Amino acid sequence: MKQSGQLPGVDPKSFRCCFCCHVKTGTLFYGIVIALIHLVFLGFLILAAIHPDVLVPDNKQQYDGIIVVQTETGNFIQNFPDQPIKQQISKDNLCVMFGITLVCLISTIALVYGVARNLASYLMPFFCLQVFDFCLSCLTVVGCFTYAPNIKQWIHDQGLENFPLMNNLMCLDSDYLMLLFVTCLILVLSIKAYLIGMVWSCYKYIQMHVASRSMVREYSVDPDTEMLLPPRYEDAIKVPSNYPPPPAYNPQ
Repeated sequence: MKQSGQLPGVDPKSFRCCFCCHVKTGTLFYGIVIALIHLVFLGFLILAAIHPDVLVPDNKQQYDGIIVVQTETGNFIQNFPDQPIKQQISKDNLCVMFGITLVCLISTIALVYGVARNLASYLMPFFCLQVFDFCLSCLTVVGCFTYAPNIKQWIHDQGLENFPLMNNLMCLDSDYLMLLFVTCLILVLSIKAYLIGMVWSCYKYIQMHVASRSMVREYSVDPDTEMLLPPRYEDAIKVPSNYPPPPAYNPQ
């Protein structure tokens, strides 16, 4: 794209992303994809709120096959070690996820609107959420490094071994599995950092684009060239006071 070539003194290649497209195009496409993902996830949350089997009752808690039911006289414990644990969502967690998803959706819609209408300030909420998510991801990576020497036990504790292709990973050597785990974490952080840089470049481009359109250009003319120019409109409409009025019209 040649959008950056319209800005004076700006390298056309300085506002490119993914080695082929302009930062506005990439940011707009990225915002639309993230908005669709948030909409789908918001629909799942609404479905989880409507479906009664997904939510855990307020007086029942389940821990590793042990169900603790709160009664008036105390806690009644039921143990079902042979039954599989069904993953459920509590009402508090559902409300928190619904609020976070709604805020992210609004900021993403503001991002798309700001890129489409060249409003740089609309990009800042999404950019701040990106930076906050990147900081949380870095803290998560630091916490995950504590499980690196015993990565198989961590996968077992998190219940990830039931997912597809996890059985093949559990058969790998612990050193290779740890190397793969660290490589995936670094790749995810690199992608997030690149997307943050893309949104920030789009923010700077929109600011420069708006500033270039509102710039007042002043031209200086030397005295020799000014003699060849026509008189200004203000000077042309001025009538000298000592100039005699024209003669009256006398029809014959």
